[in-house]
Amino acid sequence: MPEEIWMENQKKILTRVQLINWHYFENERIALNGSTLISGENTAGKSTILDAVQLVLTTNTRRFNVAANEKGKRDLRGYVRCKIGNVGETYLRKNVVPANVALEFYEEKGERYFVLGVHMLSPDEESQVSTRWYMEECRLEDLSFMAGARAALPEEFRVKNRKLSYIEQKNAARDRFKRRLGNLDDKFFDIIPKSLAFKPMDNVKEFINKFVLSEKRVDVVSLRENIETLSELEIILERSRRQQEALERILQKHDEIEEKDRSIRINDILLKIAHRDAVRLDMERLEKDIRVKLQAMDSNREILQEKGRQIRTLEEQILAINVDKQANQSSHLLEKAKSQIRELNEGILKEKENEKNLKDQVQFLMNYLNDLARLDYKPVARGEAKQLSLAGTREEKAAVAEKLESFLEKEQGEIQEKWAVLKAGMKKVSEEIESCQKRLNDLERQILPYPEYAAKLKGFVEKEFARRGIRSSVYFLSELLEITDNKWNHAIEGYLNTQKFYLIVDPEYYHVALEVYDKNRKHIHTAGIVNTGKLPMEREVASDSLASVVKSENRYAKSYADYILGRVKRCTDIRELEKHSIAVTPECMLYQGYVVRHLNPRDYENPFIGQYAYRVQIGNVKAEMTEKMQSRSALRQEMQLYEAVSESVKRVNLGLIKLYLYAPEKIHEFGEQLVRAKAELKDAESDPTLIELNLKLEAKEKERDAKAEEKQSLDSEMVRLELQIESHQKESEAKKSEYESLRLELEQQADRDGAAYKEAEDKYNQNRKSKSARTIAENFAPQRTQLLRERDELLNDKDGLLALQMRFNQNFTLDFMTGLTGISDYREALQKLKSVEIVRYEEKLKLAREDCEQIFRSDFLSKMKENIESARNEFRSLNKALDSIYYGDDSYRFKISFDKNKEGLYRMITSENNQEGMNLWTSAFEAEYKEEMSDLFDKLMTKDDNGQKIVEEYTDYRSYLDYDIEIHKRDGSMQRFSDIYGEKSGSETQVPYYVAIAASFYQLYRYGNSIRIMLLDEAFDKMDDERIQSMMDFFNGLGLQVILATPPAKIEIIGEKVGTVLTAIRVGQNSIVEEYDL
Repeated sequence: MPEEIWMENQKKILTRVQLINWHYFENERIALNGSTLISGENTAGKSTILDAVQLVLTTNTRRFNVAANEKGKRDLRGYVRCKIGNVGETYLRKNVVPANVALEFYEEKGERYFVLGVHMLSPDEESQVSTRWYMEECRLEDLSFMAGARAALPEEFRVKNRKLSYIEQKNAARDRFKRRLGNLDDKFFDIIPKSLAFKPMDNVKEFINKFVLSEKRVDVVSLRENIETLSELEIILERSRRQQEALERILQKHDEIEEKDRSIRINDILLKIAHRDAVRLDMERLEKDIRVKLQAMDSNREILQEKGRQIRTLEEQILAINVDKQANQSSHLLEKAKSQIRELNEGILKEKENEKNLKDQVQFLMNYLNDLARLDYKPVARGEAKQLSLAGTREEKAAVAEKLESFLEKEQGEIQEKWAVLKAGMKKVSEEIESCQKRLNDLERQILPYPEYAAKLKGFVEKEFARRGIRSSVYFLSELLEITDNKWNHAIEGYLNTQKFYLIVDPEYYHVALEVYDKNRKHIHTAGIVNTGKLPMEREVASDSLASVVKSENRYAKSYADYILGRVKRCTDIRELEKHSIAVTPECMLYQGYVVRHLNPRDYENPFIGQYAYRVQIGNVKAEMTEKMQSRSALRQEMQLYEAVSESVKRVNLGLIKLYLYAPEKIHEFGEQLVRAKAELKDAESDPTLIELNLKLEAKEKERDAKAEEKQSLDSEMVRLELQIESHQKESEAKKSEYESLRLELEQQADRDGAAYKEAEDKYNQNRKSKSARTIAENFAPQRTQLLRERDELLNDKDGLLALQMRFNQNFTLDFMTGLTGISDYREALQKLKSVEIVRYEEKLKLAREDCEQIFRSDFLSKMKENIESARNEFRSLNKALDSIYYGDDSYRFKISFDKNKEGLYRMITSENNQEGMNLWTSAFEAEYKEEMSDLFDKLMTKDDNGQKIVEEYTDYRSYLDYDIEIHKRDGSMQRFSDIYGEKSGSETQVPYYVAIAASFYQLYRYGNSIRIMLLDEAFDKMDDERIQSMMDFFNGLGLQVILATPPAKIEIIGEKVGTVLTAIRVGQNSIVEEYDL
């Protein structure tokens, strides 16, 4: 054999074992010649020997062989003091007990011996056993294990009569031992106990978990604590959100009641409008009736005129009789006088009618002039106008009429134009008041009037978040900020300007929001989204900056505010501004870019920053409404003056005035002529020659008188019509007064609630197209009862406002006032909840998530992934050891995969995203592994009776894995162990496991000049004799020094394949070892 190959095959061989006070062994020295079989009955001590060898080889004082004593709990104190099961007695050895275990090795390379061992001391039954490790270049005989008849104490234990140099620290002993045994890998300290503990098993997974892969559970104490904190915050936040939802339901119900009240008001206004118009229609009916009666009077006048003609005919007949009278001069004069008197009477009658019409028109004119006077227009003096209906100088009356005509042609047009302007102004201010009222209603519900562009973008983003199932809030910057010094409110509001409406979203959802903005960019401008992921956190802000008087529960809002406002200095004196690049005063004088300017008051007068900004806006809107309502009241008063002029001018007919202008003068002139004519008639009637002729006339005159009576009857009818007209006029005046009262009430209603008034008016006008005012009133009057009933249900029903408020107080242990009067408490609570508490809890939850994520990633997922990768490396090493090793015609390969029951968790753990720097709560990762993370969190937080067992399972990386064995034949074929397991005998199924154990040891010792020990307890329990011998041949072929313990039944089979056969014998309370001869 070449020298180098011989050197590679050189090894260190365990030759003897010394046991002092080791369980039932008091002082036993055991010789081994190569591979060794230790046999004996149960409790004889064969496993005890293997535990002693393991103790020194691994320096592990806690882990002893469980294969031979699965139910027992062997420990170092039990071995040293010899734990027994006698009733009333625990340990065999009393008082101070020293003990010793030493292993002697022969090193072929140097042809020398060395000893590794441990000296132990148990001072009493309660104290821990102290250990002192040693390593000496000597034989067992060189060590003084005994001091006379007893075991040597630490200071008595010597080597070649010199004091031993102990290795006090176990780790130091372990390092020195592994180097002396052949520079062994650390894996040696795991594989020795595993091989010793190995026993026949039914499946590959059990073998791998117990022998190949080490138990490396991830400590999740801090993770559980963080998950618990996270869960508590989620519960608090969820409770806050439930409280928010409950408050929103209450306020929604209150809004429904307010809307119902509004519907009642609209209905009442509509009824009042209908009543007003019904009164107006009554007025129109009366005026129409008056006109009809006036027309009847005109008709009667025509009949009267006809009767007059009939009478005149009779008088003509009478005239024929009186022809003879005409021959007489007196008769001629008499007829002339009568004719003149008749004509004058008719003229006076006509002119008196004209005079009456003139007086009516002058009265209309006087009314018009009164209305004009209130507008400071005086086209003519009142006396001059009044004189038009009286007798006077024709030239003066003509001059007055000319002035009036000129005024109506010019100034009246200007008045109409001014009235049109006033109406337009009235419409504008009414619309502004209506807008203010709507803003006030919203503000009282704590809905701020955000710019349309900003509100639109926020709505789009929230809608997209909801569509994607993203439960993350979207805020305006202004919603998240609070100003701590009110002195700087205006400066901050004004400087931020539109920036205060920028959106704040969680960093992981910024790009989602960005996509939404880009998609809708054609419809939105000016709005902004803060890139929260890029913001510098923990920015230092100067104490004299605007940022120093701004706070926020949201770190991103605070960070952005610091970024924008941190560069703006606060100055109380305008002369200090120029000392800084950017500075502002409380009065909003801004210095920037070498320019000083005053911020636009429009940008700060209505604040948006802070939870109570709405209160300031309410005050501003109320002040604005008061001012505009005063303006409207003034406009209305002025409009009423112009409207009165506009109405009164319609009744003025200057043409009729001019037509009847001189009627009074004509009446006066006709009267004077009538006096003279009557005097002439009297003179003519005194002539006696005419008496006879007069008698002839008497018959005709009687007929004429009859006609005159008929005419008189018509005159009476005219009087009756005049009385009816007068009555209607009085009734019309009463209706007019009622109409004015209703009009005034409606105007006041319009002032108080313009929006409701407009809606009522629009609804009324729509119905008016097909129904009369009274029909509309009849139709809508019953609706008030229905609306009141519905309002009562909204307030008192089982799901009404009162019930919601009481449930809210019960569920959240509060004592808010119930009913409509206490609604402000609920609004305040919702505002505080939304703008402060939920923001605070969301921020705390984010921080807790980040902490939990960090721990979950670094303390759990990362370590779990690391352990799984380590397992893969173990398999690679194991398969490398199995490479080119055949057991008969078979070669074995172990395959690793995932447990199908935990596939989702396995893929999450081994995901590429599971590495440093990756955010586990990204939308992609969370979307992909949301259920797995939730399931894993639930498992790690289990607190029931099985909690510890479940936690142990899910913190053991091996529970996520599954395994199989590939059996490769020399002919190149391959089978999977899982496929043929049921077809193989129990003996045959154990072969791959022993091959794997041997291969692992072979790989561990492959570099030469090292020990070759492999420990097996209760070996080959389920294997038949043939396979046991084949397996021993396999072990020997690998050059391993196998030290195994089996029951006596297997001595004959195994004994032929080992260098030494020992038997352990128990005699009373002592055990000994004797060599067995085959």
